[in-house]
Amino acid sequence: MAEVKPDINLIQKQLLNVKHPELKKDIITLGMVASLEPNEEGISLLIKTPNADRRMQIGLEAQIRQVLSKTEGVGKIKIKFEVDQNMKLDDGNRIRGVKKVIAIGSGKGGVGKSTVTSNLAAAAVNAGLKVGIMDADIYGPSIGKMFGSSGRVALKIENDKIYPLEKNGIKIISFAFLINEDQPVVWRGPMLGKAVEQFLYDVVWGELDILFIDLPPGTGDVQLSLAQLIDLDGAILVTTPQSVALLDANRAAAMLNQVKVPILGIVENMSEFVCPKCGHASNIFSQGGGDKIASSLGVKKLGGVPITMDIMQAGEAGVPFVAKEKDSVIAKAYASILANLQEEIKNWE
Repeated sequence: MAEVKPDINLIQKQLLNVKHPELKKDIITLGMVASLEPNEEGISLLIKTPNADRRMQIGLEAQIRQVLSKTEGVGKIKIKFEVDQNMKLDDGNRIRGVKKVIAIGSGKGGVGKSTVTSNLAAAAVNAGLKVGIMDADIYGPSIGKMFGSSGRVALKIENDKIYPLEKNGIKIISFAFLINEDQPVVWRGPMLGKAVEQFLYDVVWGELDILFIDLPPGTGDVQLSLAQLIDLDGAILVTTPQSVALLDANRAAAMLNQVKVPILGIVENMSEFVCPKCGHASNIFSQGGGDKIASSLGVKKLGGVPITMDIMQAGEAGVPFVAKEKDSVIAKAYASILANLQEEIKNWE
């Protein structure tokens, strides 16, 4: 009879059930499992703790043995504790493994915010970054459609944790994945806050360089919930060239300032229309709005993105244009926006 070897991935998932007695978070999320290796008799675990609290260590060891005792192929369990005095278990309102959380918002709808979010994420993947998108627009989720998923999606759920969909190298979670395409959402503030909390902390994001959060337009409950639930590293405001957009952007900026979220810059979407036949660029939505808003708010204009037939068709087809046309003018525009964004993030650190 062949020997059953321990399944390390399964063991890691089982360890999600081992909770720190005070922080009420699992030891995987807290980064306490320094190593998990198979040996000749079973498995060896190295658990790091910030101090030599023996009572806490005994409690964790008992939980680990109880959780893994019925897991096939585990064999003997060897557990060693190591004290790391520089270890900080409670890192505030942060998602373990996610380096930066950037919100993308707008003063009003119809400015192409979700298009900007999906293509900026694709540009980040092209640059070699690990990226995720959380669609926080509960009432009008568009991110799913941008990646070719309309309506309910059979997401993987294990141990009360949700595994995001992955498309074009981007991890994605959207409320659209949980409801039928034509199903209305009639929710009040507290329910919205709970949904946002689950999307942040009950999703297995893994290691990410940037998590982009696609906000609903305006200044409502979702924005306030986010500010309370997570430490945002900053926000991007998306606008169009019309000067009339200035008032809406100022309102969104005032809300972000009130909840102490730094505005990293402005992205001017639909900056010009490029004719698919002759390539002539026309300012069909006026011009200068992005510069005026950036100047008014005292922030940087991260860049402008022209509107083309190709980018509109890509949105309908369910693949971000930048993901498939990496050398296009549009891709270069988003690469420039990403570079400016990274520079602004460094300035705020």
